[in-house]
Amino acid sequence: MKELKDDIVYKILEEKYDELLLDYILLAADGEYKGEESHKEAVIEAIACMRGRTRVGNRYDFDPFTVEEDQMKCNKIDTGEFFFEGNNGWVVPPEEVGRYPSADKMNYWYAFFEPPYPIPYTVEDFRKINQMLFPVSQSDLEVYSWNDDFSDYFDDGKEWWGTAMWSVYDRSMGRFVIIGASLTD
Repeated sequence: MKELKDDIVYKILEEKYDELLLDYILLAADGEYKGEESHKEAVIEAIACMRGRTRVGNRYDFDPFTVEEDQMKCNKIDTGEFFFEGNNGWVVPPEEVGRYPSADKMNYWYAFFEPPYPIPYTVEDFRKINQMLFPVSQSDLEVYSWNDDFSDYFDDGKEWWGTAMWSVYDRSMGRFVIIGASLTD
């Protein structure tokens, strides 16, 4: 796997959506696609890519993140559920999150629109970003939601706001998009 550092999406996110607090990592898939195994490899690589960033989430000061591969768990989710435009928010109530370690803690919509501090973006921005990330067809996507017990990347979000990580493989582009959320006040 290799990060697509020169992809125009990064430039647009940096220039037009600089207040967005989710972490987006674009990776070129290499070799044969092997479903969950390839997603796991992509998530591990994405967390490694964060080491080279100035900002991760809403932090500018962070140590390189570690990964405990044996603790990684995921659930395949439907693309319609992933892109759901509405705040069905938490799949389990916030006070119950710690009791269900493999449960999805929040949906992508909630992670985008409800960070600890307000963002100036609209539903149209959400759609534009997703169109940039996934330009061909949602039917070509395979999405997994990951637990938050395998990396210290999630420590900030466990303090208060919440955590999430999704790996999205686009078969038509041979590309992974990893979306991470781990924010605190």
